[in-house]
Amino acid sequence: MNITDIQACADFFQDNYLKTFYFVITYNGNSFMLIGEKSNFPHLMGIQSNTYRSNGYNKPQYLFNDIIDRKPINTAIIPNNISTTSKMYKKIQNFTNSTDIFWKNTGPLTINYNPALSSTKLNNVDVLLTDINTGYMLGWVSNNKIAVNANIKMEKYCICTWIDESNGSQQRKEKYMPGQDVELIRFVFALDENSKLIRKKEYSYDHSQKKSILESCERNGCNLLVDSINAHYYTEIAVADGIHCKVNGTHF
Repeated sequence: MNITDIQACADFFQDNYLKTFYFVITYNGNSFMLIGEKSNFPHLMGIQSNTYRSNGYNKPQYLFNDIIDRKPINTAIIPNNISTTSKMYKKIQNFTNSTDIFWKNTGPLTINYNPALSSTKLNNVDVLLTDINTGYMLGWVSNNKIAVNANIKMEKYCICTWIDESNGSQQRKEKYMPGQDVELIRFVFALDENSKLIRKKEYSYDHSQKKSILESCERNGCNLLVDSINAHYYTEIAVADGIHCKVNGTHF
């Protein structure tokens, strides 16, 4: 891997996170507006802030601009040959699959991440979209409240981390779940820079998927949050199959 792989990731980031934004709606009735900022990109690639700052870039968005414009980048920032053992290599390797979190998720959970409840710390993340089967995760941090009118404000979340545990154990794939409140993704909508709907998906879960989700919550001591219309499906499975988990704050 080299600078051309980083450039390909930058192109993907621009198309899928800068020129596209997402609405995710959960089975608990929560919704998130998700988007990217140029300043997020170096961190997503595993490029340390002290590295690019000490090599001429005071702000991360300036580095992104030079990468996407194909300008020369100091090899102290991006080596000519990116080591297979480096954090950067792993971040690059599957980044162009990161939007599978929205469209091909086989374990579609959102974790309302509270670091105070976790022994595995994840800094500056408020919502973590996860696929607990593949081990892919996208972290989002609350960025701003956008005024729709005088009374309505919409919260915007920016992508802040990309985690690939696809080669890890099930415990590694679920490493940020313990003790957390989790929700299930129901709808995903992708819109372009003109707010035109370009793609949508609805997730539904059969009996075996519901059971698998509850077992994951049991393993990790999670609290599954789901609206009253759907809660009974999960509580009935938990009771019938003896799954000792928590749904809407009640232990089963």
